[in-house]
Amino acid sequence: VRACPLGALFPASRQGLSPPARPPARVLSPMGQSLLLRSAGVATVTAAILQAPWFGSLPSRSKALLCLLLAYLPSYLDRSEFKTAPRRSQAMARPVRACFRAFVQRVFTVEKTVLEAADKLASCKQCILAIHPHGVLSLDHLLTVIAFDSDLDRAAPQCRRSALSAGVLFKLPVLREVLLWTGCVDAGGKTVDACLKAGLSLSVVPGGEREQLLAQRGPLECIVLKKRKGFVKYALRHGVALVPVYCFGEAQLYHQSQFLMQFRSWVQRTIGIALVLPLGPGGLPGIPFPSPLRMVVGAPLEMPRIEQPTEAQISEHHARYMAELEGLFKRHNTAAGYGHVQLQMV
Repeated sequence: VRACPLGALFPASRQGLSPPARPPARVLSPMGQSLLLRSAGVATVTAAILQAPWFGSLPSRSKALLCLLLAYLPSYLDRSEFKTAPRRSQAMARPVRACFRAFVQRVFTVEKTVLEAADKLASCKQCILAIHPHGVLSLDHLLTVIAFDSDLDRAAPQCRRSALSAGVLFKLPVLREVLLWTGCVDAGGKTVDACLKAGLSLSVVPGGEREQLLAQRGPLECIVLKKRKGFVKYALRHGVALVPVYCFGEAQLYHQSQFLMQFRSWVQRTIGIALVLPLGPGGLPGIPFPSPLRMVVGAPLEMPRIEQPTEAQISEHHARYMAELEGLFKRHNTAAGYGHVQLQMV
């Protein structure tokens, strides 16, 4: 009897996609191991110093807390968010993704992702997933970070993609570590350039905090895009495809209070933080409406490689992208259950 290989019983290409080559699941990356050693050294030195007589009156609990705080400094101040995801760890990210996936499945209704051109997306060596709308939660971006949909992860593997994230998020202890384990990086231009040069794909929410503040449940979904051309510029510089992604239902999860909107807009413009006030059924704060979410991924929009694109060239390809996104919305809004919703680009 001839042995039957497991690959014949369970073909990975059943969906027409080859499984992505994944890096070994190290618990910590080399940089993470180096930081751990530095933190251990700082903790040891601090503990030794605290044994000195002039610290004798300090309670043991305070000494332990001080050791922990100082030991965390090498990790907090290493600026990994500005590099090419050096602290990505599949082993550390796996339980994080499992927890987020369980939470999302329990709280929200997420339907199967629709890929218009899965084979074409899988053949892209590099791409930029441009995700719309931001919504109050940016749940659509989270779904791509945690590789929620297996078909999308096969076509554009998360292990070879970094999510551009707001810099303020990396200032928050613990959340910073979670973001770095999952390969998130700062959304600054130098970081984008470095990641694309290193061969990484990216995901970005072009509307950012402004779109988050404008998110509103209703028949008109507003996305901030007309002047957001930076992602197109970097796609042209590196010759990588842009992939439009629209998540129906994201903007329908909450009504947003207009209380102190002028002040909140000023805060958003000044320090880049959106002070959202989401209201759910019955005006309950934070409780989402039961709006089903369906993510639709368009075909990759190829970009020519232009190392120094002019404003005219950027505007030309930005217009191409906007037309493709509008077409994606119109092709799928009825099937997604949002035929009554219109798209407005500002």
